[in-house]
Amino acid sequence: MRNLHIRYILFLFLLLSSGCRKTIEPPFPGKTVDFKACVQEGVTSTFEIVSINLQGFPKTGFLTILAVRDLINTVNPDVVALQEVIKESDFNRLLEELPGWDGRFNPEKNDEWNLAYIFKKSEITIDDSKTKIFYENESYAFPRAPFEIYLKHKTLNISAYIINLHLKCCSGYENEDRRRNAAEKLDNYIKSYHPDDPVIIVGDFNDSITGDNPEDNVFHIFVSAPSEYIFTDMHIADGSLLWWSYPSWPSHIDHILVTNELFTNVDTTLVLKTEPCYPDYFENISDHRPVELILK
Repeated sequence: MRNLHIRYILFLFLLLSSGCRKTIEPPFPGKTVDFKACVQEGVTSTFEIVSINLQGFPKTGFLTILAVRDLINTVNPDVVALQEVIKESDFNRLLEELPGWDGRFNPEKNDEWNLAYIFKKSEITIDDSKTKIFYENESYAFPRAPFEIYLKHKTLNISAYIINLHLKCCSGYENEDRRRNAAEKLDNYIKSYHPDDPVIIVGDFNDSITGDNPEDNVFHIFVSAPSEYIFTDMHIADGSLLWWSYPSWPSHIDHILVTNELFTNVDTTLVLKTEPCYPDYFENISDHRPVELILK
């Protein structure tokens, strides 16, 4: 009888203690991430565009959202083009953390491979009548259809179409052929729909831009036409692997391509090496580094 009484008391203790136990909250950073020593902050006298594959955003939940917020606030660009955003709801949570910014999410939902834009309202206006997804029925070349917006930088009075890309990944003949086919279709699209318009193509191209012939370079159609196109990050692709955008391979596969209407506006292109300021960058944000184009 005494043992039964003890067991009953223990049962009540466990029941009460479990009922009062607090739910464990996810780990949030106690302070903002300081990226200042690792990036160049944007200014109103230039037009800055950042592109980044966020590797299934948000990679570690709200912790990722806050870290990306701090990165954007520190770099302070005018436009951010994102790849691999899983849910529009999480994209909107990021926007809620960025007062003064607005965004556009992929009109064609694509599981966890969505494209999106964030822009600074004080510097950028978007003409939504020209926003579109194209080549959505060309899945061989574009497993993620390109996402195009038309914008204007208020201070510099520069208007341009921006095309956000995420091409087919991985090695192998078929995957390379799919990226080559995508390049050919993009060239045809620009010549057909934007023959005299300034166009900027940004994103995860998933291949190198170096190589002097079509067999070695799936983007040879652009590289072989220097009077029409330039990859503004070619010096990075030809440079030290320490500054490549995808260090885990290592490779440089995130690019920025501009048409000749913008050649004189190009100032520089940078890969933002942020991990020295945030050692958890690859764990909490992405396996890709941001690439930034600065126009003047």
